[in-house]
Order: sequence, then C-alpha cells, then structure tokens
Amino acid sequence: MGGTAELGEDLVEYILLRLSVKSLVRFKCVDRSWDVLFKTPNFVQNHLHIHRNEEIFMIRQTRHYRWVTIVNNSTSTIDTTYLFPEFNYEINVDGSVDTFCTQGSCNGVFCICLTFDQEIIPGEGIHKLYLWNPATREVKVVPPPPLPYRSDKYKCIFGLGADPNSINGLEVVNLIFDYKNNSPPYVVLYNLITNSWTFITTDLISVVPDYYNCDLSGYLVKGVFYWIISLVFLDDDKILCFNFRNNQFHILKRPPTSVAFHLDFIDEVNDSTAYVVHGYSENFSRKVEIWILENDKWTKKYTFAPFEYLHSLFAIWKGGAEFLGIPTMGSSCFHIYNSDCQCIRAVNNNSGSVCFVYKYVESITSLSF
Repeated sequence: MGGTAELGEDLVEYILLRLSVKSLVRFKCVDRSWDVLFKTPNFVQNHLHIHRNEEIFMIRQTRHYRWVTIVNNSTSTIDTTYLFPEFNYEINVDGSVDTFCTQGSCNGVFCICLTFDQEIIPGEGIHKLYLWNPATREVKVVPPPPLPYRSDKYKCIFGLGADPNSINGLEVVNLIFDYKNNSPPYVVLYNLITNSWTFITTDLISVVPDYYNCDLSGYLVKGVFYWIISLVFLDDDKILCFNFRNNQFHILKRPPTSVAFHLDFIDEVNDSTAYVVHGYSENFSRKVEIWILENDKWTKKYTFAPFEYLHSLFAIWKGGAEFLGIPTMGSSCFHIYNSDCQCIRAVNNNSGSVCFVYKYVESITSLSF
C-alpha cells in the first residue's frame, strides 16, 4: 500500500495536548494552524487540565532576577536578566526600584510588580506590572492603570487570577491606596485579552484600616484570590477575598489558632481551599494545622505533631501528604517532610537565599493576541 495515511484533526489535537510546553513551542512553526490552535482558550485549558498534577515549585530568591525550580528531586535555575531588559536596566543602572513583589501564578503565568521611589515616566505612576510565562519565556508589560489622583504617595495591592468557568483570559485586580491624602481605596481590573483596565465599584474603607502597617500575602485558589491581612501593631483576623467569577470582594476571618504574620499560607488540598497554620508549639517546635473552608468558615481537618528542625514551611505537596520547608534560618536547602513529621529527603538548592515559593504548572498560555 503506497502513500502516507493522514491523521484526523481530532487525533492530532489529542496527541499535541499530551506534549510538553517546550515541544509545543518548537512545533508552533510547523504549521500556522498549530500556532493558532495553541492560542485558543479551549486548547490552553485542556492542556492545563491534563498536566495539572505535574506540579513544579518556583522559588524567587533575594536576588530579584534569579529563580530556582524544583521538579521532584531535581533543581534548575532561571536567570531572568535577559527576559526583563527594561526591568533590570532600571534596577542595575537607575537604582530606583524600591520593592519587587510577585503574587503567585495563574494558568502558568506570573504577575510581577515593581515599585519605584518615584515616577520613571511622568504620568504612569510608581508601579509597573509584568506578566511572565516561564515555560514559553514570553513577557508582557501591563499598561499602567488609570489613577484617580496625582500622587506619588500611594500603595498597591494586586492579585492575578481568572474565572475557572470562563475562557476570557487572565485578569489582574489592583487596589490602590493613597495614604498621603487618606483617600478611599480605588479598585481597577485588567483583562489580558482586551489589554485594558476597568473600574470596580466597592466599599473597602473598613477592610484595610492601615495599609502601611499591613503585611499582605496573596494566594489564588479555585478562582478566588486571598490576602492574609496581618497588622503589625493591631490584633486583626481578616482575610480579604476577591472572587474572579463575579468580581466581588468579601471578608473572611482567619482560623482561631492562626498567628498570620509571615507564617501562614492558603493552598489547595484535595480540591478544597485550605488554610495552613504554621506557628510555634509550647516547646517552640513548629506546629502545623490544616483548616478547610466550608460555607465561608474554617474547619480544622488535620493537626500534625511539631516538626523538629523546621524553620519555615512554604507549600503543601501531594494533597497534604508532604510539606516543603527549610530546616534553619538562612538555609538554601529545602527538605520534604511527610505527614508523620519525618524528613524524608532533602532537595539541594545552593543558589542563594529563599524569598518566596510558589506552586506552578507549565502552560502554553499566550500573552499576545
């Protein structure tokens, strides 16, 4: 029998969905129709769903442009010096970068916010947002949000997310606080597909009473972004939530055993939203509790005996069966702990001090349309 049998389109897509992002990036040039296919929302979502259990830990180190990935027991380093030429120019030459903030990932994309001591470009404010897909090495500079006032004395709280039930793409919610003039919070929402900002009407005056004294950590779980509000000088138990399904804010209370400041985090465990309490026990060992969100209330599901020789806990692995942490202050070597509190293996990371750890799934998500 001569000739070559052609595969049906459905079978071709079935095969492509099971390939790695690295392979898909190479195959974009095989046929223009494939390049178009890889940008369709259905293909992106199906690819994410198939590879959702292939979790990677992305570690942002004290050096802003250096990241370390952990896949099983192996590590590799990503140097973003060449991915953010404008960003690194401003840090290394101008020296005006005040803070560098990352609020996790969504659909394989990270959102990075730079805060400058003063405006770099007049009229664009003191913040700059970037979207970054590490798997495709694509970077997008987000246009500056509209500002309701002319001031260089403001702070931003932002979160990256998407509606799990929609195919409308990534969004960034941005809360702007003018602490100089004590103005009410101002909220705008960015949409990647339209590349534009829209206003959100909300009353958040009582949510964050003193932004300047807040330590805010953000976590995206199942289409809802959570900020743990920890006041340095006041006793506060709030969690600020933004639901990307309906673009609405609401408030939760933390679990009663939470101490929140720099220790606790929110994650997904067995398809549920989980709050991980990570604090000191009576003998100064680190206790770990997992609380599950049920009907807007936290219910304690798991309590673990104190982890010996554990300084910081960063993430949950394998549905709560394992934890990722470091044993001593300043350590750059991660250890994996199981639910019996035994250190079962070490993951070497000798590239510098740890800043933040994020769960990450590689994605073909495009940042250009």
